Amino acid sequence: MKRIRRIGYYEVMLLNVLNKPLLSQLNIHRLRSAHRTMCELARVFVRSVQNEERLQISFRYHPDGQMPPTKQRVYNFDRLKTEGLERTIGHMATKINNVLAKRLKKRNKALGVEAAPAEVRVLLSEGGSIISSSEPNETAWAQGRCMQIDDQQFHVCINVPTIRKLSLPQPMMAGFPVYANISLEFADLAECEFTWYRLSYGLTATSSIESGNSSADDTEDSNVMKTYKKNKQKGLTAVKVFVGPSYIPTVEDIGCQLKLECVPAKGEVTGEMVTAESSAVVQNGPMILCPFEKRHKLTEHLTSGDWFVLLCVVIQHNNRKL
Repeated sequence: MKRIRRIGYYEVMLLNVLNKPLLSQLNIHRLRSAHRTMCELARVFVRSVQNEERLQISFRYHPDGQMPPTKQRVYNFDRLKTEGLERTIGHMATKINNVLAKRLKKRNKALGVEAAPAEVRVLLSEGGSIISSSEPNETAWAQGRCMQIDDQQFHVCINVPTIRKLSLPQPMMAGFPVYANISLEFADLAECEFTWYRLSYGLTATSSIESGNSSADDTEDSNVMKTYKKNKQKGLTAVKVFVGPSYIPTVEDIGCQLKLECVPAKGEVTGEMVTAESSAVVQNGPMILCPFEKRHKLTEHLTSGDWFVLLCVVIQHNNRKL
């Protein structure tokens, strides 16, 4: 029994060593998932960069805390770092109250009733203690503190991974890789999560491509666009097709748009997901080889290094003649 226990112990130790990179990667994904679950619906993002005079505050808010994030209004504020906290949160409360008052006025008009809106109050606290209103923004908005709007609480997150810009190129052709135009801040491109979707409005690949007639490419592309516009009202369907930083469209994608979801990340910290949709549909790629592909056919294998030695000998021989 002792021998069996020893062997089991060493086997476990060996497996731990071999699986260490895998386990660390799994732990990162678990930490990211836990971080999203805890903070996805209750975060206020603060961008505060050294040597900049202003900071930016962004968050989603709706009086109904159970409202999905996509239906919550996004509030953005740009304030001086030297400005007092009292002035900043007062401005934030005023803007929120104005939005809620307009929304309630429209609802009252539709229902034919009159109701006065209840004003919300914005506070910043730490460990249950309210932060002094005289404290400047630069130090007041610190990691780990809590912003409160009525009974809803938001965790203050400083300089989280952010996507400043995300778009898809045009045109896109089947068989050619598509890379997103992306601009990141406080994020690592290698750690970001990319998910690709095929968007279609009742279109199929067979309706947009004929069997190998390359002379009709222009006609096919125009027909695809006409069919796309005609069927746009039939309802959008999204199909997950790939996970990764780039995607190579297939024949099934012809006549469909592409959608990309990107979650910026750095380590276990993730930012808000940003989506981008292509402004045009995927077109049929060329049926013949491109010029660079024809050229590469002549050099499918690496050339030998002897040609360089021969070139040096020829140059030396010519120099001696001169």
